[in-house]
Order: sequence, then structure tokens, then C-alpha cells
Amino acid sequence: MLFVAGIASGAFAYNDEKSVEIRQTEPAKVMVAVVEAPTSAVIVKITDANNNLVLRDRISKTEAFAKRYDLNALPAGQYSLEVSDANGTLRTATFSTAVKSKPVVFSRVTEMGSNQYRLLVSNLEAKDVTVQIFDGDKLIHTEVVDNPQGLHKVYTIAKPAYPGAISFKVTTASGFQTYVASK
Repeated sequence: MLFVAGIASGAFAYNDEKSVEIRQTEPAKVMVAVVEAPTSAVIVKITDANNNLVLRDRISKTEAFAKRYDLNALPAGQYSLEVSDANGTLRTATFSTAVKSKPVVFSRVTEMGSNQYRLLVSNLEAKDVTVQIFDGDKLIHTEVVDNPQGLHKVYTIAKPAYPGAISFKVTTASGFQTYVASK
């Protein structure tokens, strides 16, 4: 019984996740990096949600490498990726190629005269909105807005260094980001 347990723990010990990195770089793009020189050919297998093989790649390299896989031609969905060599599985990962929609955010700045600027932000889904104000390339104000669903605020910029270069950066917690300036 101890002999079987020793074999099982030895099999799990080989799964050295530090030697292989799998990273989703875009919704339908994945990068596999082998950070140590492989001792045998490396096999990359990608399967769909129904466990159908959609890609098999045999890589024979004698030094560390990274390779990108573009899955844009495949239907959006869940995929599994397995990296193995002659000794067994090195690393596995599951990822989704479904494009996550970004929240719709409308932002506009209107110059009102006397160094006053009106910021309008319309966003029905965001929970946190950060507003940053820049005078040229210098950050002069940062504020987190608690209820951004209909933000309408007038900002007065005292003695701007670059009066024609006041801009606002609007960022949401969900990843939306835009720069707006008066027209």
C-alpha cells in the first residue's frame, strides 16, 4: 500500500507548475512559456468544452521558449489547455474566449469660461468612477464618485498653468477608461 502511495505522490511531484506558464493575453489568444530548457519534446493540446481536440502542437526546442496561440477562428467558449512532455503533464489551464462587454460610459467636458469646466458622466452599470483632472501633463485633482449614474459637476480650476490643456480622465472599476477635454 505504501508503495502505491509513493508512486502517486511521485506523479504529483512532477507537476512543476513553475517551469511552464500559461497566460491568456487577449480573449482569444493564449501564450505558453516554458521557462526552463525542456529535456524532451513539449506537447500542447487545446480542447473545447466537449473535450474535442481542437489543436495539438509538438514543440522540439532545446532552450526556454514562449509561443502564442490565436483561437479567433474558433467559436467563443470554454477551452482547456494542457502542456506535457515525455514524463507527463506539466501544467493545465482553462480559459474562456467569450468577449466580455465593457460597460457603456458616456463622458463629456464643456468649458464654461472663467476656468470652469462641466463634466458629464452617464453610466448605468459602474459602481466606482474615478475622475482625475490634468493641467497639461500634471495631475491636479483626483476624486472617486460614489453614485456615478448621472454625474454632472462643475469644476473650477484656479490659475491653470496651461488653460487650453485641461483634460479629465474617467476610469471605472470594471476597466473602462477614457480621456476627455473641452472642445
